[in-house]
Amino acid sequence: MELIHQCNKSGNQVMLIRGFGSERDDAEAELLRAGVPLALSDRAIWAALHPGLPSKFLLARDASGQACGGVAIEEVKSRALPGHLIFKVKRFGSGLPTPVCRVLLQALAALARKVPRILRLQVNVFSRDSRADIEAILKELGFAEVRPPSSYRHTLVIDLNPTEDEIFASLDAGCRNKIRKTIKKSLQSLVIDDPAYADRLRELQQEALDRTDGQVHAVDWQDILKMSKQHPHLSRVFGLFLGEDTAPEKMAAFTWVLMNGDHGEYRAAGSTRQIEAPAPLGYLPAWETIRYAKTMGAVWFDMGGVTLEGADENALEGISRFKRAFSRNVVEIGSEWAMEPAPAKARIATVVSLGASRLRNLIGKRR
Repeated sequence: MELIHQCNKSGNQVMLIRGFGSERDDAEAELLRAGVPLALSDRAIWAALHPGLPSKFLLARDASGQACGGVAIEEVKSRALPGHLIFKVKRFGSGLPTPVCRVLLQALAALARKVPRILRLQVNVFSRDSRADIEAILKELGFAEVRPPSSYRHTLVIDLNPTEDEIFASLDAGCRNKIRKTIKKSLQSLVIDDPAYADRLRELQQEALDRTDGQVHAVDWQDILKMSKQHPHLSRVFGLFLGEDTAPEKMAAFTWVLMNGDHGEYRAAGSTRQIEAPAPLGYLPAWETIRYAKTMGAVWFDMGGVTLEGADENALEGISRFKRAFSRNVVEIGSEWAMEPAPAKARIATVVSLGASRLRNLIGKRR
């Protein structure tokens, strides 16, 4: 563990932990004991799903030495300039006080300038309450906003502080009726954690994406199911079946929910239209993810991004209409910011990357 930054005004310190092992595990445990929320993407458990991406961890301590914040850094190899790296920080800021965000961002910027061969430091902001303050700090530190961002900017938020009955009553009337109808027709939603279901999850997700022209990064469902079984308080997959037969090929829909400290995240879903169903397939599994997040102690729920009403109609608007049946509370929650410690090298990498992209598109068209 290495001290890499200290704020003279507040006395806050930031420690750098390289790789994995007992130091990283102890730091995460210390933060959790202190009641500091950690997004799953900041935890070693998540990094283990991506063994090709080396990870660093920054641990912030206040003037008294108490752990007060933490964030993981993914190291991505540049394909444009071999031997160079891109640092990526995901879901930054949720649940952290602004002074802690400031000292962590200062440490990130200092680290990016210090480490050789860093082309870009990318920070994806994700904060329900402090997004504007975090963005102001990023501007002060020399970051520039990236538009459009690589992750969603707006989402639908559900307050999980009321009772489960009160939350259910807050859903759209049509949504409540569809959930009740699904249960009445004896469709059952079950926890899925057996890797034997991995192929079926992949099929259902791909079928749903084909309907919406959507794209998704490669997901290793076998590893996700293993993680969900080992850490059921952090990740859970719900599968929907039309009858008593729960063989993988009989699963008609699924949802995947993650716990990110103080909130749950509607991470992924999929369904088929090749099976005739007596009720809509997506509503009961989605409701199960909300119930799960509340049971795990989340205080709010993130529906995983939404298009704004009045925007151009596209295939994703259908998904957003589905999500709006669960909440009408739209919150601007995310943005993406980048710093280039070596601007000349970054420009070269951008030119090379754009050229490679155009070449791939040209080859694709000729084929």
